[in-house]
Amino acid sequence: MAHEVMKNYRRQPRKYKITVEDESHLTDVLTIRTTRLRLTALAVACGVVSLTVAGVLIALTPIRTLLPCYMKESQRSATEVGLLRLDSLMQAYEENEQFIRNFMTVTDTERTPGDSAKVEIVSRELASDSLSTASKLEQKFVSTMEERERFNISVLAPLAADGVSFSPITTEGVFTSASRTEQVGEVILAPDESVHSVADGTVIAIYRSGAGKGYVITVQHTRGFVTSYGGTGTPMVGQGDIVNAGQTLALAPSPDKHGARKISVRMWHNGMALVPYDYLGELWRSHGSAGESFEAPRGK
Repeated sequence: MAHEVMKNYRRQPRKYKITVEDESHLTDVLTIRTTRLRLTALAVACGVVSLTVAGVLIALTPIRTLLPCYMKESQRSATEVGLLRLDSLMQAYEENEQFIRNFMTVTDTERTPGDSAKVEIVSRELASDSLSTASKLEQKFVSTMEERERFNISVLAPLAADGVSFSPITTEGVFTSASRTEQVGEVILAPDESVHSVADGTVIAIYRSGAGKGYVITVQHTRGFVTSYGGTGTPMVGQGDIVNAGQTLALAPSPDKHGARKISVRMWHNGMALVPYDYLGELWRSHGSAGESFEAPRGK
């Protein structure tokens, strides 16, 4: 009988009791009864929660910058730029080395006549672009913006131009043939001509351009049109002046080495670049035969 009692006692799971006692009042504040299995499950759950919270904090907060061997964004950017420059330097170094070897071969007086003196510059093949292709949303956005731009240029701008009275930039000037389909038109002026405003508007900017070898004058017109004249001579208006169509904006520029006086003209409608000849070319059609002679280089 005693043997069976001991056997049943051993089969029962071990139970643990955790008691928090208030010694000053000799009372039990908290009593927890548990088993080994529950303690193990509780420890595992606490570990999983701790790892999850730590992972979220590292992934979503700046705490990750405190980790050992973590590279800051500025350091990462500087490293990428340095690697790109190193790659370019290595390519230039290899090309120079190949050139020197070829040069040494060509200038070698002891070279046999059968040796080849062909000079070749061997460049390393660049790695393929690792950037991912455009997503569907990006492709849709680009397509929508292109369609909007085409609609603005082909429909909205011509409709708005119907309410603007355009005037020729010059009386006898002419667009060069090569620039009649470009967004930057090139106009050749006669020696005694000046640059005129193509429509009523307000001068919003005047500055001297070293690259353009002259002044740049920008005029804001009604209905969203803006014109800019580059490479002009001395301006005859100031910033903020209100000008009328046909009013002189600047003198003709100095002649180039061929004796031609050229300026550039650009146009926008609501921020969209236009082809100036589509709106101003018709104004010179009656002068086409007289103006074509200005396209040929003239003597100084």
